[in-house]
Amino acid sequence: MKNNRLGIVLIVSSMTIIALILGLLLQRQHAAQVEHVRIQGLGMLRSLVALPVATLAPPENGPGILNSIFAYRDSPDFAYAAISAAGQGNLAEVVSPGVLVPGAAPHPALSGFAERVVASTENARSIREFFGPLPSSDGRLLQVRIGYFQPESLLSRRDLPFYGLIALAVFLLVPLIHLIIKREMAPLAALGEQLRTIAANQPASAQTPAPALDPTHDVRSLVNKLHRYLDAATVRIRELEQTAVANLAQGRLLEYGSNKMQAVLQSLPDGLIVLDPAGEVTFASGKVEHLLGMTVDEVLTQPVQAWCRDPELAAMLARFRNTGLDTRRPATVEFTPAQVADKRIWATAQPLGGEGGANAFGTLVVLHDATREHLARQAGNDFVAHVSHELKSPLNVIGMYGEMLEDAGDDPTLRVEAINVIRDEVERMTSLVNNLLNVSKLEMGNMRPERHRVKLDELLRDAYQQAATRADAAGIALTLDVPRDIGAVAIDKDMFRISLNNLLNNAIKYNAAGGSVTLSAQEDDTDVVISVRDSGIGMAPEDQARVLEKFYRVRETGPAQRGGHGLGLYLANQIIELHHGRLTLKSELGRGSVFSIHLKKMPELVEGANVL
Repeated sequence: MKNNRLGIVLIVSSMTIIALILGLLLQRQHAAQVEHVRIQGLGMLRSLVALPVATLAPPENGPGILNSIFAYRDSPDFAYAAISAAGQGNLAEVVSPGVLVPGAAPHPALSGFAERVVASTENARSIREFFGPLPSSDGRLLQVRIGYFQPESLLSRRDLPFYGLIALAVFLLVPLIHLIIKREMAPLAALGEQLRTIAANQPASAQTPAPALDPTHDVRSLVNKLHRYLDAATVRIRELEQTAVANLAQGRLLEYGSNKMQAVLQSLPDGLIVLDPAGEVTFASGKVEHLLGMTVDEVLTQPVQAWCRDPELAAMLARFRNTGLDTRRPATVEFTPAQVADKRIWATAQPLGGEGGANAFGTLVVLHDATREHLARQAGNDFVAHVSHELKSPLNVIGMYGEMLEDAGDDPTLRVEAINVIRDEVERMTSLVNNLLNVSKLEMGNMRPERHRVKLDELLRDAYQQAATRADAAGIALTLDVPRDIGAVAIDKDMFRISLNNLLNNAIKYNAAGGSVTLSAQEDDTDVVISVRDSGIGMAPEDQARVLEKFYRVRETGPAQRGGHGLGLYLANQIIELHHGRLTLKSELGRGSVFSIHLKKMPELVEGANVL
């Protein structure tokens, strides 16, 4: 039914278009004929008025040029030609058969060229007349009149084939248009079928019910239903967009939390490795690279047995694989990495279990750099052994010389020698005990400097005099280079003297006979720099980096091994830092060392200030 209605509409439309085309063509043809008659009439009129009257109409009523011109006319539309005089009729005329020459036009029309349509009489055609004034030598009012039949028939037999071809061409376009429309409508039909399928298979929500699609409706109904369906789809899309925005916000929140947790784990000072329940690595922080000497990619992409080259760590990680062993208790191992030989690592594995203790989430392995603790523990053990030796040796010497005093009798030389040796050993023991006590006070926070304005020149000269005796006994040349007018500093005089004595003692101790030690001081606008320079054994770069650590002793080579307990420089540095200063070191192995104390100068104090 819908296709028949469409065919009728196409036929009626085509017939209407044919009628309009024919009407326009006929109208155009008629207008062209009228224009042709006008051009022909006005042209002939202008030609005739240019001739004399005597030539056009001779007086003897003989044949004139007017008869000659129109005798052989070939225009089927020609009706008549005449020369009229006012009140006298026509002086000359040429008339087509069956045509009566109408009366002349009124006199006002004689002022120029004009035209008029003479109404047709019964069984006669209308005539379009063109007239104009004709000059006369005798003063008469003359005019030339030419008439042509008015075109009336719009359709002639000779034009029928042309119009028939046009109508046939237009009519043949109807089936072509019908086929094109049918082809173009096919996607709409398919779309309607798809929409019906979607509407049948997709349940509508309470807010946006799906529109029903009737397959018997036409395109307009389909478009209307499609419009409603698109509205419903738009509402559904908005709901999905809102859901997507909420999911995106939730995803970004989770991503932010994950990134924050990653940043926290990466910023921890210890290396972290996370194992899944199967024992494979799922996460490794960047600190692992420095602790184990391998990249994070190697740890994450390779099996444990492939990247782990340390037997202790590999054995501990194997315990947390699915081997049936007990994995609910933490484990700790200490080892030296094969790739980083100068480090000592503590590896602690902690199961990531639930409340029941089951290994549900995997294992967390913490790698802690225990190098300092290991070295401190080793240095502490060495210190205990060394201090024991340092205390045992003087006691043995004191005991031996005590026995000599008992057996010396009245020998004064032997008695003086024994007393001096006993006094030196007691002083050595006292120095060691004092250093131990001072270090203990420092670490417990009980040593706090009482700072006063001190004349630095007097303090340095006093330290120089105390060290001069020891330098002379060791064959060392001790030199003092301090300006008399050097500025004052705010320090605890007694505490600071401990630092100076320890630096001077080390410079004399780690020197050779015939060497030199120089105690100097200089100042600039803000700082005072006290330097202790020696020409002793010097230090290697690795010793310079650790020489200020507690219990650390410089490794010596050769037969001359100097005793020490590794507390002098540590104590000196701690005291200098308590005074907000800093201790620097420049040393070259075999060429001596320079220790420099940097202190801030004090401004000039008011009169009456306490100066020590």
